[in-house]
Amino acid sequence: MTKETILHLHGFASSGNSAKALYLRERFGERSDVEFLTPDFNPTPRDFEFLTVTGMINRLRQYILDRNLSTISISASSLGCLVALHYARRFGGVNKLLLLAPVLSFSSLSFPEESLAKWKQEGAVTIPHYGFKADLRLRYDFCQDGLAYLEQVPPPALMRILHGKNDATIPIQNSRDYAAAHPGLVTLTEPDSDHALLDCLDLIAGQSASFLLAQES
Repeated sequence: MTKETILHLHGFASSGNSAKALYLRERFGERSDVEFLTPDFNPTPRDFEFLTVTGMINRLRQYILDRNLSTISISASSLGCLVALHYARRFGGVNKLLLLAPVLSFSSLSFPEESLAKWKQEGAVTIPHYGFKADLRLRYDFCQDGLAYLEQVPPPALMRILHGKNDATIPIQNSRDYAAAHPGLVTLTEPDSDHALLDCLDLIAGQSASFLLAQES
């Protein structure tokens, strides 16, 4: 039996063992027709210190090459969505994208000017990391590299977005505008939830199965 491959890309300061990743891994672990993979963009605190979007894309590319994956579908959360979009645009081989509370451009990440100036001057700041449950250093290279990802890219594959109406981190209007600009390629679902979408795990799992695997829900 040929297995369908789904990769789940975690968000900023998270890990391949995030709540969403663990839930989806358990759900898809019950199926023999799906290989569900959860790469980690920062397996050690040192990796997080040097994190950049370009580095995340390159790490994903190597992960896929190492496993000889030719065609995949991707679910992604927050910053992982930006990585998924640019990966699919550069390298192809992505059937469908399920984006959860997506960062569609680096400009969606808002940092106060004072904080940015201090970050640049000191070279690094301390960020709460949910995966390691610790405050970790992140270098200003993250912001410098982000300048290459300020513009949105058109959908590189058929796409579905789940974005909570009460998201206080990434404005839902970004997703509304993107979906409106790309009818036929992008559909948007707006659950009554926040950025984490942790009260929507069943919905996410259902969408992953019905959309990414092209099955009836």
